[in-house]
Amino acid sequence: MRWALVWALLIFLSPNFLLAEIAVDELPDITGGVIPLLSFEVSQGGELFSSGRMSSRGEIFYVVRLKNQTGDPVLADPLIVVVERIQNMSNFRDVTSRLELPGVHGETESGKPYYRVPIGEKKFLAPFSESQPFSLEIRNPNLYRLYPPVLRVRGLRITAAQMHQDALANLGMESFQ
Repeated sequence: MRWALVWALLIFLSPNFLLAEIAVDELPDITGGVIPLLSFEVSQGGELFSSGRMSSRGEIFYVVRLKNQTGDPVLADPLIVVVERIQNMSNFRDVTSRLELPGVHGETESGKPYYRVPIGEKKFLAPFSESQPFSLEIRNPNLYRLYPPVLRVRGLRITAAQMHQDALANLGMESFQ
């Protein structure tokens, strides 16, 4: 009951906070609390391993989900996954710029591709829950042998203190803070 009241106050009494527009590069890195779960998509055909060794592939498909391991909700609208790097196995160099990543939603100021995370109709990724899965496709025209991508999560965690302060501000009770 208590959490339901907090959620109701957050959703209905703090529209200014929810509608704030924040640049991708200004979003904090929340990878420690919200972790990306990356799995190889085997239904796309082909074997990733051949004779016990990693094989080169022209296209690699992953399914990505986020798991919120914090006790705080995370706003859905600015929740993104940044592809930090994709390394070549032979020399450990970042080859992300030499690969094609169809379906990206944009790039950070430093040129790193990012994806918006689908949450559905929800405004938050609830505590201890997972996002909807989305596809991460890598087109590898040079047939590099690749390590799986290193992903970072950026977004806004809403702590209980922030919820209470925002609710009080909207109720006109700033003097009680």
